[in-house]
Amino acid sequence: MIELLTTQEHKAMFESHFGFRETPFGVTPDPRFFYGHPLYLEGLAALVHGIETKKGLMLVSGEVGTGKTILLRKLMRQFDTRVRFVFVSNSHLTSYGLTELMVQNLGLNGKEKSRLEMIQDLNSYLIQQLGAGHTVALLIDEAQKLSDEALEGLCDLSNLETDEEKLLQIVLVGQPELVTKLNKTSLRRIKQRIAIHHRLYSLQTSSEIDHYIRHRLEIVGYNGPEIFTKEAVDAIWHYSGGTPRSINILCDTALAMACAAGKKKVSPYMLMRAAGGLLLEQGTEGVKIGALEAGLLRMKTPTPKINQKRSETNDVEAQASDQPGTAIVPLRQSDRILLSRAATRGPAVSVQFFDRMTHAATQAMGPMANRILGDQISALGESRHEFPQGRLAELILRVSGEILNETMRAGFQKAMINEIATLKTI
Repeated sequence: MIELLTTQEHKAMFESHFGFRETPFGVTPDPRFFYGHPLYLEGLAALVHGIETKKGLMLVSGEVGTGKTILLRKLMRQFDTRVRFVFVSNSHLTSYGLTELMVQNLGLNGKEKSRLEMIQDLNSYLIQQLGAGHTVALLIDEAQKLSDEALEGLCDLSNLETDEEKLLQIVLVGQPELVTKLNKTSLRRIKQRIAIHHRLYSLQTSSEIDHYIRHRLEIVGYNGPEIFTKEAVDAIWHYSGGTPRSINILCDTALAMACAAGKKKVSPYMLMRAAGGLLLEQGTEGVKIGALEAGLLRMKTPTPKINQKRSETNDVEAQASDQPGTAIVPLRQSDRILLSRAATRGPAVSVQFFDRMTHAATQAMGPMANRILGDQISALGESRHEFPQGRLAELILRVSGEILNETMRAGFQKAMINEIATLKTI
C-alpha cells in the first residue's frame, strides 16, 4: 500500500531518520543536483558553446528520465544576465501560439497581431539586444510534442539573423521520437539547420549509479554510514536500467520503507519490493508513476495475494502457508500437476540444480535472488547440500511468493517445472 505524504511530512521524516537537510531523491529537475558525469558535462559544454558562438539551432535527445530537463535548468544557470532565456515546456502549441508565447515572455505586445507582425517585432527586439551585447535563447522542452506545422514554423524564427550570426538561439529538447519526426521529408528544412545534436543515455554501470547516489546524498549534507550497500546498488541498476529518474524514485521509495522499518540501511530486498510496487521490471527505461511523480511516498511492504479458497490449494501449498511470514502464490491446476513430480521420494537435489534455480530467480527478481533463495531454504530448516527432493515444490512456491511481477513469476515457475522434469525419482 502506498500513501502520499505532504512535502513537509516527507522532509521531516527523512531529516529525523537519516539526518538529511532535504529529500535527496526528488524527481523535480533541481539544477543543484546536476550530476557531473562526462556525458552530461559534454552536453552542457556543447550547448554553452552553441549559445556563445550563436550556432542558431541545437538539439538534445534522450529517453524518458535521462536528465534532459535538469540539463536545461543547469544551462540557464551557466550564464549571467547577458543571456535572456525563454523556457517553453508546453509543447502542444501551434506555430502562432509558440511565437505569441515567446513574444509575451520577452515583454513585447503580441495582442491582435498576426504571426508575421510578431516576428517583425521580435526581429527588431533581437537586433536591439545584439547591439547591447545580449543574447536571446529559446529553450523548448518536450519538443517531440510539437506538431509538424509548429516545427516547420521554427524555420522562420531560425532565419532571424544578420550577415554574420543568428539572432535567436533555439534549443530543442525531446525524446527519440523527435529525431524520428525530424527525419520526415517535409521537415528537412528544420533538420538541415541543426548545428549541434547531443544524445543523452542512461547510466551504464553499477559504479556510475553508485557515484550518482553518493552525489545526491552529498548535496543534502549526508556524511554518515553507508545507506546503500553494493548489493542494493546492483539491484537499483537491475530495476532502473540506469535511468536517473527511475533511480530517484526507487531510492526515495526504498528510503521510505527503511524509515518505516526503523532501519538505517537499504537492503536489496527493499529495492525488490519497491520495484514491484512501482511496476518496474528489470532493465526498464521508464516507470509508470502517475501520482508518484511528486516523489512524496510512504511505502508499506506489499503482501502478495493469497488464495483464500482452501479447496483450490494442494497439500504442498497448504504446508507452506502454515509457515509464518510466507506468501504463497497459487498455481494453475495444470502447473500443480507438473510441479507435484517434485513431491516424490528421490535423491537430494544437486547443487547444480540450485545454480539453475538461482539463475531463473535472478531473471525474475534481480541480483538479490540468491540471498532470498537461501533465506527460504533456511526457513524450511534445510541446506542446499542436503535438500530433499520431496520439499522442492514447497520451496518453489515460497520463492514464487517473493516475485511481485506476474509475468516474471510465471516465467520462473515455467523454468522450474522444466527443470523438475529432468529430476530422477526412486
